[in-house]
Amino acid sequence: MQFKLNLRIFMAVTLLLVSSSAQLVSAMCPLCVAGAAAGLGIARYYGLDDTIVGIWLGALAISSALWVNRTVRKRFGASILPYQGFVVGIATIAATILPFYFAGFFNGMPNMADTILGINRVLFGIVMGSIIAYFGAPVSNYIKRTRGKAIPYQSVLFTIFLLFLASIISWYVTAHYHLI
Repeated sequence: MQFKLNLRIFMAVTLLLVSSSAQLVSAMCPLCVAGAAAGLGIARYYGLDDTIVGIWLGALAISSALWVNRTVRKRFGASILPYQGFVVGIATIAATILPFYFAGFFNGMPNMADTILGINRVLFGIVMGSIIAYFGAPVSNYIKRTRGKAIPYQSVLFTIFLLFLASIISWYVTAHYHLI
């Protein structure tokens, strides 16, 4: 009981601090990232396939990396590291994957039923989601340049649509085919 109360107090104080220091945000903002994290927890609770959870984890990692990179560039006027975007992206993906690894989640099962094409389902999903989230906004921007902006928040909605489509395809493939 005491742990739950302390956790609630911690979360309330954290939310208060984050919301009081929030600035005008862009498409990849901390609020979006927090919403995605909450969605991941709910999806995992209801037993969605690990690949689908991995897709959204990868998108969360890349959107966090893009946000951190953009924030650092705004704050310091330029990148502070050579290849900063790449370094931040790799560090964020590593920070997403390593807790699963150290928790023993990637050890596999005896019959390797938790893999797709020999790759752990969560890891496969993280890579897929990272690629989709990274290229979602540039593809949307290309569409905007060629056809014009169609709807508000087009880049965000386009990226979410691609992630949702990848989740549906992943669900269908893992539910109907045995890919080991």
